[in-house]
Amino acid sequence: MSIAGLLFFAFLISNLPLQIIGFYGIFKKAGVPAWKALIPVYNVYVILEIIDRPKWWIFMLLIPGVNLFYGAGICVELVTCFGKFSFKHHAMSVLMNGYYFTYLGFSKNEKFIGVNGVKEGQTPPIRSTTREWADAIVFAVVAATLIRIFVAEAYMIPTPSMEKTLMVGDFLFVSKFHYGARVPNTPLALPFVHHTVPILNCKSYLEWIKLSYRTLPGFEKVKRNDMVVFNFPAGDTVVIENQAPSYYDIIRYTAYSNRVDYATARQMMWSDVNTHISARPVDKRENYIKRCVAVAGDKLEVKDGVLYINDALAYQPENLYTPYMIVFKDGMGLSGDKIQELEMEDISNRLGVLPANHFVVLMTKQHVEELKTLDITTSVQPFFYQKDRLQEPIENIFPNDTARYHWNVDNFGPVTLPKKGWTVTLTDSIYKQYERAIHVYEGNAVEQRDGKFFINGAEASTYTFKMDYYWMMGDNRHNSQDSRYWGFVPEDHIVGKAWFIWMSYAKEASGLNKIRWSRLFSSIHGRWAPDDKKFTE
Repeated sequence: MSIAGLLFFAFLISNLPLQIIGFYGIFKKAGVPAWKALIPVYNVYVILEIIDRPKWWIFMLLIPGVNLFYGAGICVELVTCFGKFSFKHHAMSVLMNGYYFTYLGFSKNEKFIGVNGVKEGQTPPIRSTTREWADAIVFAVVAATLIRIFVAEAYMIPTPSMEKTLMVGDFLFVSKFHYGARVPNTPLALPFVHHTVPILNCKSYLEWIKLSYRTLPGFEKVKRNDMVVFNFPAGDTVVIENQAPSYYDIIRYTAYSNRVDYATARQMMWSDVNTHISARPVDKRENYIKRCVAVAGDKLEVKDGVLYINDALAYQPENLYTPYMIVFKDGMGLSGDKIQELEMEDISNRLGVLPANHFVVLMTKQHVEELKTLDITTSVQPFFYQKDRLQEPIENIFPNDTARYHWNVDNFGPVTLPKKGWTVTLTDSIYKQYERAIHVYEGNAVEQRDGKFFINGAEASTYTFKMDYYWMMGDNRHNSQDSRYWGFVPEDHIVGKAWFIWMSYAKEASGLNKIRWSRLFSSIHGRWAPDDKKFTE
């Protein structure tokens, strides 16, 4: 812990007993038996009586995150009973309440006046315009922050990984309450920014207080086909100067390009004075949105570009954007307008040199059928990477071990998703699939010595998982950085459920055509994510 963290911790430790002492003095001045201040929880109930506020507030103090705001309100109301109306006094009551309450409770110069700081028959003092504005702004910030944390958050689709289901330029609301709002891991953070303060380019949060994973009760669990926003699992470490690829992909690329092992590549990165590396807590990692295609306990496999869950064909989204090999007749082709109309994306350059008239493009099934009616092609067939073909010599496909796994995005698995309470037998091959879940996500120290596994210092031949895990994939299957690259998504990384689109904006269009009117206020799950009851647990 840093010096600042130690000082803050010492302040908290000294502040708590002073609160009780302060309550003791305040209760006496308020005409309440002072012994009631010594009983935890009950003393808060008594304070609510003193300040004449609803007793149900005490239940709000039990909700992490919410309790910060209600607690601050109670502190302000309590010092107001002593005629303290200024911003300075209210700030002191919140930030150093134990010390300030002790002063109010035992200072001979401070008198308990009554609720709202006025005696019976008197009227409260008129607040200045500046103070009224300050109170309004603080209330708005607090209310908006609570809504953002526990109810819903605005989100914009930044990349085409979900085309043509969710599109770049879609503005949507993400529900926090469907799955149960997650209590922030880092409660000391600036409101309305994620992990970095704009312009200043510094952290927007402090890690002096770190809370373990907790959620409020939700209405449902994450289901197959749900559109889910989650924290990027491989985003626990980032290279500040180059955040687009993951830190681990950069290490793999550095190792491959320099013909060195991973340990040496990691050392090269950390010793580079022009490279700044930062670790981020779970709730401050980048937000991604994908479709949950498999839940804890499922067996997943991709064969020739087709997804299977528990050995059965998985749901195929209506707007699934997949690659096709198109062979045009000699002298035939498509105009730019027609390419735009059919929403084709040419990815031929990713595959090296192709024969004449051969192209690989991303399209939906609907537009493929339209293309076939034009009589300008000799063949239109689904394209996929053949089994055992490595897409690149770099180990960038999960579980990032080309010696044991020759998987690619189109021929992948099978892999079983860990489930809370599920026990797996540890072997070299199996451990590679679950290494990050066991070591990083569930916080275990793992060693391999003489062909044996040691978890937290004890020899182990099995491991029992503590969390549920999910598998996320984009509907734009050949243009999506998803679980096929970095693996499982732990339950503590789940942010919320994509709710509805309130605005959709096409940058390439002009005038009023920029707005995709048909998408406005679309219910995402009612339109693109049917409830999948085909597979049983």
